[in-house]
Amino acid sequence: MSFNNYVDADSALELCRELTRAKLSKCVSAIVKHTNPCGCAITDDEVAAFSKAYLGDPHAALGGILAVSFPVTEEIANTVMNSLQLMGKGAGANGFFIEVWIAPRFDDRAVKTIRTAKRWGERVRLIEARPPHNEEPREKRDYKIITDGLLIRTRDLEGLSESAWSVVTSKRPNDKQIRDLRLAWLICKHTKSNAVSICKDGMLIGNGAGQMSRVMSCRIAAWLAKENAHEEKLHGAAAASDGFFPFRDGPDVLADAGVSAIIQPGGSKRDQKVIDACNERGLAMIFTDTRHFKH
Repeated sequence: MSFNNYVDADSALELCRELTRAKLSKCVSAIVKHTNPCGCAITDDEVAAFSKAYLGDPHAALGGILAVSFPVTEEIANTVMNSLQLMGKGAGANGFFIEVWIAPRFDDRAVKTIRTAKRWGERVRLIEARPPHNEEPREKRDYKIITDGLLIRTRDLEGLSESAWSVVTSKRPNDKQIRDLRLAWLICKHTKSNAVSICKDGMLIGNGAGQMSRVMSCRIAAWLAKENAHEEKLHGAAAASDGFFPFRDGPDVLADAGVSAIIQPGGSKRDQKVIDACNERGLAMIFTDTRHFKH
């Protein structure tokens, strides 16, 4: 595998394992491109988990890395190999293949299907990686080479620390929104900062990654959702921001798109103005008291 394949595969596996440890649903499927999630879904059905992840952004899924939390059967293999058939009248993609596919196990019939169904199936790397057993990663430190030096820091292993969360708006998120906020928060953690992730019904529908301004991440996430035929899903959707909103412009962009609930760390000197703006727009908002900045 290439350097990029290794790094992207690690990112996909880490996201898939974190969502599995969080026990948000029975099945997890994640598609990663350039270390950023472009598709992710949690459901109680294996086929639906992949289908919803793929349909999140079929354009970006082309040439991506796929990680799933469940064993791959012939049925799953057929679904993935024929991904283009999943698209209806909405946004379409010109083609599909994946570079690496990670799963706890591939049964023999699934491998045969993958290797023979499409030409790209002959070269896709199939990696069996054990599912998590609720344990934290063994390595607790992160290393980064900088000019004439090496940075060593504690890894960001914070998951869903909901005991520290607080609803700061007049409107409280309902149970359905809470489920999507949990998913969006963990996807956002694994997205390059500045990051804003929008989720609805257990799937990622728009991801704004690696932007220099947070409001631009909001715009990209909302635009991608519309571009990929999820405009209806935007209404009542949940959004997560890995850092606090310094101004109301980000929440306003999300509210204009239809988002109804936001989760963010809080901690800006203008927090109250952002809270007031969310109350004005009828949004529910949670402060987590935890920041994620993936670099």
